[in-house]
Amino acid sequence: MPEQTANSCANAQRRPSEVAQADLLGQESGDAEPRPVDGSGLGDELPVAVYQSILVGFAGMLAAAWVAFGRVGGTDLDLAVVTVLCSVFLLLPIILHRVAAARTGVKQRDLQRFLAQPFETATGALSAREVWLQVALVPVALAVAAILIGGVYLWLG
Repeated sequence: MPEQTANSCANAQRRPSEVAQADLLGQESGDAEPRPVDGSGLGDELPVAVYQSILVGFAGMLAAAWVAFGRVGGTDLDLAVVTVLCSVFLLLPIILHRVAAARTGVKQRDLQRFLAQPFETATGALSAREVWLQVALVPVALAVAAILIGGVYLWLG
């Protein structure tokens, strides 16, 4: 209890932003080094290849939209806005992950190790392939749908 009071007093002397930053890094008030939270960081649960499959799905969807509808007058601005929004939507988590990984030193999960071991979820264990399928299913399905819709639009004129 006295230790907790000492930490509270030390936190009261610091600016709120310093206290928040120390909390995010897992530091106690007087600690010089960040302590590991639980051995994993933001976005480290899956290997890079899984996240790349999501990016490929969204890139395919945007490319299909540009190829199919970029020729029609008046849609360039709409497509540009959608491209910017999708870029921000996809790049912000990447930037946040890289900053967090650089500050905490957490390494990305190895693909071979990921594929060899079961993946624990809140509802039970899944194989790595099932996890990858569940994560990539929506972006890849949207990309296939966009390609098919764009193809039909181009074919029918």
